[in-house]
Amino acid sequence: MLNIAFDLKNQIISDLEYSSNLEKVSYESLLIMGMGGSGVAGDVMKLLSNEISDKNIFVQKDYSIPKQVKKFKPLCLFISYSGNTEETLSGISDAKINNFDWIVISSGGKLIDMAKNEGKEYIQIPNGLQPRAAFGYLTLAVSKIVDVVEGSNYVSQLNDVSLYIDKLSDKGDESDINKLSIDICESINKKTVIIYSGTDMSRVVSSRWKTQINENAKSKAFIGNLPEVHHNEILSWDADKDGSKKNYIVIFIRDQNEHPQIKKRFELTKDLIGEKVDIMDVNIANQESTLKTLLELVLLGDLVSLNLAAKLAVNPNNIDTIEKLKKLLGG
Repeated sequence: MLNIAFDLKNQIISDLEYSSNLEKVSYESLLIMGMGGSGVAGDVMKLLSNEISDKNIFVQKDYSIPKQVKKFKPLCLFISYSGNTEETLSGISDAKINNFDWIVISSGGKLIDMAKNEGKEYIQIPNGLQPRAAFGYLTLAVSKIVDVVEGSNYVSQLNDVSLYIDKLSDKGDESDINKLSIDICESINKKTVIIYSGTDMSRVVSSRWKTQINENAKSKAFIGNLPEVHHNEILSWDADKDGSKKNYIVIFIRDQNEHPQIKKRFELTKDLIGEKVDIMDVNIANQESTLKTLLELVLLGDLVSLNLAAKLAVNPNNIDTIEKLKKLLGG
């Protein structure tokens, strides 16, 4: 089961299918639309682009293009692993109505068919997976687009990161990163997970951890961002102190690039709520790049979710409730 996570090192150096004119893609403003495991790729692309670019990058996880974004006449990037996601297809309709150019990332389905039939650029990734298990392919695809537009070298970086991930995971179940994930699982057990972050990178990671714990382990997990948490949510720990200790665990996703005041806020949060709820620090320090740190933390979170699924005796591949919801919606 853990092979799903360890396959990350192979996915990020795969050969993907590109449309013939992808190298000509450009934009001054970009809107990225996608949901679920596909939508995380949009968060990754925004993170990478913001590192090196002053272009407008918007991420939308909904049915339509926001009115305030339309004035920028953006290139629209639609990401759907299956190619049949209801919200994403609705976004394409909105782009067409507004005469916005668009491109897609998908494994197939209606999205790839539409791109090919209408002469739009696309990146096609391998099919046969659950969207959340294709994180490496999606990261490679968005890295390719950033490289084309910005002249960056993220695809090349992924080759280096793949070697690093391979070393991290070469012992499989006995690897240090998996042992760490098991320790985290033992602390989580049946508790509700609250994940706090304090930078753009750690927010992307926190979102990934949350959704992986939700989907793979069928467990409740929620996220909060510092400093915003200190303006509201921190007061929630004042109530039901005994229940909080028993039913919740807080995980800090740390980043060496935190603002000095964010570092201070994390420490103060420990001081203020540490007696009311268990707190764990996850800190991957001394990394050479955002991309390397991001992928190591994603791998760790994926392993946490899969080991937690095993501990709780649930099937990580079961998404019956989501499929039932789609049928009820008529999808």
